Amino acid sequence: MLSLTRNIIDKHNNTHAEFEYYKTVIEKIEENVFSNPDISIESSKTLIEGISKTILRRLDITFTQKKVDSMDFPPLFKEACWCLGKTIPIEHEFINQSSNMINTLANLRNKRGDISHGKTSPKPESSTKESARMIMHIADSIVHYMLDHFYRIDLSHQDEMLYEDHPEFNEFLDEYNPIDGLSYSRALFDQDEVSYEEQLRDFIDEKDLEDE
Repeated sequence: MLSLTRNIIDKHNNTHAEFEYYKTVIEKIEENVFSNPDISIESSKTLIEGISKTILRRLDITFTQKKVDSMDFPPLFKEACWCLGKTIPIEHEFINQSSNMINTLANLRNKRGDISHGKTSPKPESSTKESARMIMHIADSIVHYMLDHFYRIDLSHQDEMLYEDHPEFNEFLDEYNPIDGLSYSRALFDQDEVSYEEQLRDFIDEKDLEDE
């Protein structure tokens, strides 16, 4: 089963609770590996894709939700690996070999996936439980490798966020959270920078959608 991924997520849950969400996907992979191989394979693709999106969003604020959602699976995975490699050295051979598997997984999901793309019944092609089990273990290794690199990144050493860099967002916060004689946005930035950054990401996402 996906013991490598499950264990590393548990180990770092106190500092990176956002990855706890993917345990639901892990369970879906494991539950279906023998009974519904194509659902397990599709869920393996979902796990790698979701982890890649979260890594990009955590490491680079310019990757809005709209941007990562619009990216195809193979280039999304590569971009996440390159983003990891900017801080923690990552083997090019891992990216190259894993990318080959990602392309295969994407094709399998498109041809045989039961969830995202409706299929006629009976399906012209179905995967075996042996294939699903192999892909499950490969996904476990790939995701563990990515998370191991991500967890070793000291995010406090990223470029310092400056309050003055986001005047439009600050004005938005102050307008919707008026406080007599005080700036809500300044107080939030000074007292809870994590919450400030999370709301800034949401604000950027909303602006991105409005500009469509």
